[in-house]
Amino acid sequence: MLYNILFTYVLVGRGGDAVQVNAFVEGFKNLGCQVVLTGPSPIKPYEFGSAEGKLRNVARRLPWWAKDIIEAALGLVTIRRAKNSIKKKKFDLIFHRAGIYDFAGCLLKKKNALPLIVHLDAPFPIEREYKGERYFKFFHKAAMKNIGKHADLVVTMSEQAKGYFVNLGIPEQRILVLPNGISHKRLQRGIALAAEHKPFFNEKKITLGFLGNLSRWHKVDLLLEAVKLLIEKQTHKYYLVVVGKGEEYEKLKEKTDVLGISGYVEWVGHLPPGQAFEEIAKFDIAILPHTLTTGAPMKLFEYAALARPVVAPDLENINSLFCKDTEICLFDPGNVCDMVRAIELISSKKELALTMGVKMQERVKSYTWESIIKKILDAIAQKAI
Repeated sequence: MLYNILFTYVLVGRGGDAVQVNAFVEGFKNLGCQVVLTGPSPIKPYEFGSAEGKLRNVARRLPWWAKDIIEAALGLVTIRRAKNSIKKKKFDLIFHRAGIYDFAGCLLKKKNALPLIVHLDAPFPIEREYKGERYFKFFHKAAMKNIGKHADLVVTMSEQAKGYFVNLGIPEQRILVLPNGISHKRLQRGIALAAEHKPFFNEKKITLGFLGNLSRWHKVDLLLEAVKLLIEKQTHKYYLVVVGKGEEYEKLKEKTDVLGISGYVEWVGHLPPGQAFEEIAKFDIAILPHTLTTGAPMKLFEYAALARPVVAPDLENINSLFCKDTEICLFDPGNVCDMVRAIELISSKKELALTMGVKMQERVKSYTWESIIKKILDAIAQKAI
């Protein structure tokens, strides 16, 4: 069955969150569903220079409780706009991307008698901890229990995230664990690029690369320290390309100067998602310095699409996506010296590295957004929604 879907959200970041929402919408449409996207403001990945982007930059400086009050108010805006959409068109279900104190999705279900699918990203308090911000625990727990009571299906990205939400009162049997992914179209483009631009084509240097939002939990500062050690060891000539921007951008550039490695690092900045994806073709080794312990980083699927050898932290949520040592090279999380070891291993065993990249590319074919969303639609059908 193909559905008319009202896709609602309250607050979506400009980085991976925005890319993820657009990927969901595109995936539903690619499977023949009709989707109306409704929220307080348009979804614009990596849009920093617009008036809205500048307003968001100002809002980021507010205390955490003020930002949370604003987010709650935006929930009312979502409800009002969703009501207007429902007046104009008949929908089969609501797909709602929930926030930390979310009530909008459940209210829309109750008032309009529509089935509700809730998408819960990585547990919110873990992100808050990295930012040094608190949150209203009582209201967060109440919101999650309410979702558990009213949602017909809850989708989250890892077993670790599932465990967190189960502890807050969402019934385990209502949760479907599905990671992030990559669109079929982008995967095919990645395969073509990988054939044209194989890793290690330049024998004079090895290009390390990072793609993504420069958030605290990505710990790109550790990658900079690793690059300094690699340069000092002089086993190979290394060069680092960083594609992306974010809250840590200026601090990281300053650290590059302090470490004395400015001549070995290129800061590309933020690019449109499609263009940023193509930059991966310049990487010989793709790096994920760190990530949330409950997530499924989209950059890994993009690295894999281009058959790049990947170095990443040895975390359970990463191990559940790709096979250690045969598809991905892992290091002890937070250990710069072990990151250096992993990079040197990949650099010195190029045939092994190329084989790992190809195997990772083969694996990612099972992680397309279309296949992920088909599982959501199958789950909906099984529940006879």
